[in-house]
Order: sequence, then C-alpha cells, then structure tokens
Amino acid sequence: MATVVLPETTQSLYPFKSHFLTLSDGKRMHYLDEGPENGDVLVFVHGYPTWSFLYRAFLVYYAAQGFRCIALDHIGYGMSDKPTSRRYHTMRRHITNLIECIRVLDLHHITLIVEDWGSSFALSYAVSHPDNVRRLVITNSTVFQDTYLHWLHPLIKVANTPGLGEILFGYANLVTGLGLQYLTVRPLSPAVIGGYRAPFRDSRSRTALVQFPRMINTTASHPSSLVMRDLEQNLFRLHTIPTLIVWGKDDPLFAPAVADHWKRMLPHARGPILIRGGHILAEDAPETMMQHMDTFFDKTSFDVDLELAPGPGANAATNAVASTIASASAP
Repeated sequence: MATVVLPETTQSLYPFKSHFLTLSDGKRMHYLDEGPENGDVLVFVHGYPTWSFLYRAFLVYYAAQGFRCIALDHIGYGMSDKPTSRRYHTMRRHITNLIECIRVLDLHHITLIVEDWGSSFALSYAVSHPDNVRRLVITNSTVFQDTYLHWLHPLIKVANTPGLGEILFGYANLVTGLGLQYLTVRPLSPAVIGGYRAPFRDSRSRTALVQFPRMINTTASHPSSLVMRDLEQNLFRLHTIPTLIVWGKDDPLFAPAVADHWKRMLPHARGPILIRGGHILAEDAPETMMQHMDTFFDKTSFDVDLELAPGPGANAATNAVASTIASASAP
C-alpha cells in the first residue's frame, strides 16, 4: 500500500511519531504510542469518518501527565492500509483487528476511550477480555440490537443505496467535509477539515468511508446483527469495570435517549454527563471531556503500582492543548 504523506498544515496539528504493525491478514495498521512506556495505558478508538487525528489534543495532554496513550487507525482509515475490497469491511474483521493490535502491543489493564463504531469494536474486546480492562469512557455511540430500537437517520438509507453511496462518499468524499461539519457543533477550520480529509486522497482510498455505513445492523438478518446481539447480551460482563458516559447532547444521530439506555445497560456507570457537542464529541468539546475524564481517572486510580501525578510536562501540555484546540475553531 502507498504511504500516506500528510500536508504540512496537518503535520503541525498532528506532530506525532508514526508506528505500524502488520496484522495476521497482512494489512498494516498505523498507531500512535505517546507517553512513558510504563504509564497507565489509555487506548483511543475512533469511529466514522474520523481517524487518530481526532484525539490529537488528548494525546498531548495525557502523555505529559504520565499516561501511555495509544491511538490506532482502523484498516481503511488514517495512515493504515486501505484495501479496495468492499468485502473486507465487516464488524468481525475490525473487532479481530483491534483484538490483535492490543495483543501484539502487549497492552495490559487498559482504559478504552471510544466513540461511534469504536464502541462496538472496543467493547467487543472488553466483554471477551474484562480482566484486562481497567476503565471505559463511552461517548456518542450505540451497540444495541434488541434492547433499543433506534431511529435510523435518512443518511443511512442514502449510504445503503447501491451506487449512491459510492458517488457521495467515494467519489465526492462529502463525509469528511460537509459530513464532519454536520456531525459537530464547533465550526471547524479549513486546517482541521483538511486534516481529516488528508488520508483519503482519491476514491480508491475511500472504500471504508463507503462501506462502514453498510455495516450498520439495519435488519435482523444483517450480517452485523448477530455480532451486535452477542455484544449486547454480554454487556453484563462489564458491570465491574469503572465506566464513564459523556454525551454530546446535540448529536443529530444519537439523541440523549441513547445515553440513557447505556445507563440502563450499565447501571454502575457514572453519567450520562450531557455536554454541548455533536456526534464527534472529542472534536467539539475536548476541554470539557478531559475535565470529566480527569475527575473520573482520579477517582478510579486504585492501583498503588501506578503513579498518575502530573509529570513535569503537564503545564506545557496544557498550553499545547490550548493551541491545538484553538486550531480546531474557524476564525
């Protein structure tokens, strides 16, 4: 696969060293690994249509506080390989990829920070490996098959129309431009929009953007439905894992009622905490998210072998985060 070369404007917002691992299916997965190797591990799992660029401010901030921060790009996204086969993109495949990534990187006692499709993939890992998950931070997403009948946005029907999804998301690439702005409340600057668009340079690199909406469990017979049902029925295995639910209350896809259902399914969770923001909350309200995550981490730092006090770079991190966040707003 061709190497993705990011433009200078994107590199200035995303000043991280790239790492790659080769999965058992031969695909190369890109990930970031910031902070001390022995730090409390945070794993950031993005959804649609973003990539690890979404978590740039979080990586700077938490790495400087002594956390080890891992942010991966799903296959088909960011700087990972982008197979052109539509059949590659299934829930099972992406869950398998995430499980393999965590195993190969030998990550232990991890905190999963998830959004959108990242929730389905990461929580599938969590229910099968609950002893290796220290905490969960859940933002706007759904993993429900039978317990919650969710209204499907008309855009899902458009994306599932043969040919139309290819034109709008493959050739025109509307989802990383107009689509992103629709999913956020904060006006996004041209530099930030450019950052999200940079890895998807041509239609051949956008297969995942076309296929991910088609992975949604729209009917009981959909291939994703069995996987989602299995995940939903095993959510009880997460009841001993400290969990925080933070929700963008202005999400055009998942209203606060979905967050309330998360609470019913995970009654031990803190929240849901509703804040101003859309579907892509980490882009809309990173400062507020980090404030709530800080409080949550402080209250759940129960292992005496880990020192989570702010490191010597914490003040610099705060300034860097402020600069990064400022770049996310249009002038």
